[in-house]
Amino acid sequence: MRATLANPPYAGVKVWLFSELDDCALLPALARRELRGWMGEHPALDDLQLIASELVTNVLVHGCGAWVRMSLVQTVEGGRRYWRLAVVGPGTSEAVPLPRISGPDETTGRGLWVVDDLTRGCWGTNLTPVGERVVWALLPRLGGRA
Repeated sequence: MRATLANPPYAGVKVWLFSELDDCALLPALARRELRGWMGEHPALDDLQLIASELVTNVLVHGCGAWVRMSLVQTVEGGRRYWRLAVVGPGTSEAVPLPRISGPDETTGRGLWVVDDLTRGCWGTNLTPVGERVVWALLPRLGGRA
């Protein structure tokens, strides 16, 4: 039986070590499950799960490390309220993640376009002082202004 929270935390941090996973391909599903635990049945859950799945998949495909960290917080920027979802991977990747044009027969390469659409262009990337690649996304929270 799965316990449900009356008032989920609406925030959290999770680190997955690739060495502890039976199959790294399961990581996007694990990220979606973690978000459900943080968000309960919140209306933003579906969009946050899709964003997380895309960003975690990018760490698996393009990253160079043994772990991935995902965090979710509520934030206010420019007087507006957002969910800030960040996915971090190790390494000193100098390549900046950007949406790309995929060919009609390609089955990959559309994830950042999905993130861009859901966040209305409010996403970005940076390196931490120790060289970790952070990709973050801001999803507007219901209610608009803080």
